[in-house]
Amino acid sequence: MNVAGSVPVARRMLFGDRRRLAVSLLGVGGAIGLVLLLQGLWSGQLTQITAYEDNSGADLFVAQPGTESVLSDASVVPLAAVGEIAGLTGVEQVNPVHLHYTVFDLHGRKEFVLLVGSEPRGLGGPWKLAVGREATAAEEVVLDRILAYQHGLSPGDELGVAGATLTVVGLSERTRSWMTSLVFVTSETAARLSGSTMASYLLVTTPTPDETGAAITSATGLDTLTPATLAANDRQVLAEIMEGPVMLMIGIAFAAATLVVALTVYSGVVERLREYGIVKAIGARRRRVWRIITGQTLTLTLAGSALGYLMYLGGTWIVGRIRPQFWFSLKTSHLVVVAAAVLAMSVLAAALPVRRLGRLDPASVCRGW
Repeated sequence: MNVAGSVPVARRMLFGDRRRLAVSLLGVGGAIGLVLLLQGLWSGQLTQITAYEDNSGADLFVAQPGTESVLSDASVVPLAAVGEIAGLTGVEQVNPVHLHYTVFDLHGRKEFVLLVGSEPRGLGGPWKLAVGREATAAEEVVLDRILAYQHGLSPGDELGVAGATLTVVGLSERTRSWMTSLVFVTSETAARLSGSTMASYLLVTTPTPDETGAAITSATGLDTLTPATLAANDRQVLAEIMEGPVMLMIGIAFAAATLVVALTVYSGVVERLREYGIVKAIGARRRRVWRIITGQTLTLTLAGSALGYLMYLGGTWIVGRIRPQFWFSLKTSHLVVVAAAVLAMSVLAAALPVRRLGRLDPASVCRGW
C-alpha cells in the first residue's frame, strides 16, 4: 500500500493535541524571539558606538600618532596644524573637534556624556536635529533628545556644568547610546569646560582620502584615519568586551528552542507508538516515517519562528518605550543566518524521534502491545 501522499499523517499527529502544540509554539517562539532580540540589540550597540564617526561628515580624522579608536584612545592635536593642512592640495575643508568624556549632574543624577565641541556650521556637529538649532555661540548646548526628555529639558532651559551656565538651543536625534550621550557645544565652550586648548581631532573633507592622508602625515607627522577604520576599531574594542557573552546567550537560546521542538515531537511519538507501528506494518518505509517526523518538526519550527519574529517586534516596541537609549538593528544577513540555523535546528530536533521509530518493530502492534 502506498501510504505516502494519501493521508496527511504528520499534520494530524502534530495537531492532535492542540494545547500541547500551543505551549510548544510559545516555547519555540520565545526562544527564537530571544535570539532575535539579542542579535538586534548587539547590532544596535555596534551601530550606536560608531554613530559619531559614521555621521561626522569627514573623509579623514587627523589624530595623534598611535591613535586607533575614539572609544579607547585619547587623541590630542595642536590647533596650529589646521593652517598647515588647509594649504595642502586636495583638502576641501578642515575643522577641529574637541571630544571629552565628562559627567553632568542633572536633577541629582549623574549622566556620563561625551562632550563634542565643533566649529559653528563646521564638521563634527549634530547631524540631525529634532528640535531647535545647533550651538553657534559660547555657552550654548545641544542635548540629545532622549537625555533631555528624561530630565524634562527643552530649548530655552539652562543647566549648570563645571561652573558654567549653558543654554539649551536644540535637541539632537539618534545621539544617545546605552552607555553615554553626545552633547554638542562650540569649540570655544568645549575648551573652557575641559580646560584644554588642544583639539582631539581635525576633521577633513577631500575627494582623495588616500593621497591627502599621506600628504597630511608627511607635512604634520600626525596620523590620518578614515571614519570607517575608526568605526571598525571601535566595534572591535566593544566586541572584545561583550561579544563572547552575547554569542553564548544566543547559543543557549537556540539550544533551548531545539530541545523544545525535539521534546514536543518525541513525546508525540512516544504517545502514538501504536499508530506509528501500524503505519510501518502496512508498508510505510523508513523514508516515509522520516518524512512524517521531519514534517512535524519543520511545521513546528517555522510556525514558532514566525511567532518569535512577532515577539521580537513586540519586544523592541516595549524596550523602546521603557529604555529608548537601546537601539535594535537587524540586517537581512542576520535573518538569513537565523533562518539557516532554524532549518538546522529542525533536523537536529527530528533526529531523536526518527531513531526511536527506526528501532520500532511493527510486529509488536500485532502482539497486542
